[in-house]
Amino acid sequence: MQQNKFSRIFISQGFSDFSDKVPEVLLKTILLPLLCLFTSLPLLGEDCYNCERPQRFSAPVVNPWPIEYVTIHKVPFERNDKASFCRRPVEMVDTIVLHHSETPSSTTPEDINRLHLSRGTPEDPWYMIAYSYNINSPYSGASTPKARVTEGRPMELVGAHAGSEAFVPMDESQKKMWDEGLITCGKENQEFKVNPSMIRDGKIKANVTTIGVVVIGNYAPFSRTNPNGYHRNNPRYPTKSTQDLIARLSCQLQKKHPKITNIKWHNYYNATSCPGSIKEYISKIISQTRKYGCDFK
Repeated sequence: MQQNKFSRIFISQGFSDFSDKVPEVLLKTILLPLLCLFTSLPLLGEDCYNCERPQRFSAPVVNPWPIEYVTIHKVPFERNDKASFCRRPVEMVDTIVLHHSETPSSTTPEDINRLHLSRGTPEDPWYMIAYSYNINSPYSGASTPKARVTEGRPMELVGAHAGSEAFVPMDESQKKMWDEGLITCGKENQEFKVNPSMIRDGKIKANVTTIGVVVIGNYAPFSRTNPNGYHRNNPRYPTKSTQDLIARLSCQLQKKHPKITNIKWHNYYNATSCPGSIKEYISKIISQTRKYGCDFK
C-alpha cells in the first residue's frame, strides 16, 4: 500500500505492520481519531484529521491557595437534605477552633461524617460533618495513619462545633454583614432566611465566626464516657509533626483569609474535655506558625 499522511502517523508510532494492511479510508475515518483521542502523543494539528483532544487533557490545574504549606484533600460527604444549615460569607470567619475527635486515630473523615449524621434526631437532624478541616496524624511511636489533611464542611457553611450556646462579640465588619442579611439558614432547595436566634445581647453564635479543625484521635484520659482515652500513667500528646501540621494548615488558611487571626480550643467556648492535651500546645503551635510568616493570637 502506498503511504499517505495517515499511514505515516501510524508508522511513526510503531504501527507499520498494521498500517500497511488497513485501507486509507479506515485509517482516516476511524482508527486515526481513536489513536488521537486515547494517546498522549503530539500528533495534533493538520495531521490529526478532524480530531481534537478533549479539554480534560490540556486544562490547566488551578491552585486555590496563594501559598500551599500542606496539601488539602477532598472527599465526597453524604449530606442530609432534610436538615437545616446556615450560610455565611467566609469573611465572617476570624478564628480557628481546635478539637480532637475522641475516636481512634485510624478514624477517617468519612467515618466522622457518618457519626455526625447519626447524632441528629428526626426533629433536628445534622446536615453533615461539623468540622471544616480534618487532620489525620499518627500517635507518638506509631507509623499509621498517614499524615493527611482533608476538607470537611465548606467554609461558606456555618459549622457545628463550638457549641450552640456559645456567643461572641462582632467587630464592625461582621456586624455589617449581619445587618445586611448575609448570614441565612434553611434547607436544600428551599428559601434561606435570616435566623434571629443567631444573635443574643448583641453577640453572634461562635460557630458563625469560627471554623472547626479536628485532630483525629483521642487526647483525653480514659473515663466512663471516654473509653478510647489514654491511661493516666501513659498520657498522649500531639507529636511535633502533628503540631507542625496544625501550624502549617492554620498559616495556609490565614494566607488565603487574612481575617483569621485567632487560634482557640473547644473548651474555650464550651464545658468539655475537648481537645484534651492539645490545648496545652496551643502556644507552641502559634509560635510555629510564625516560622511560616503568620501571626496568630
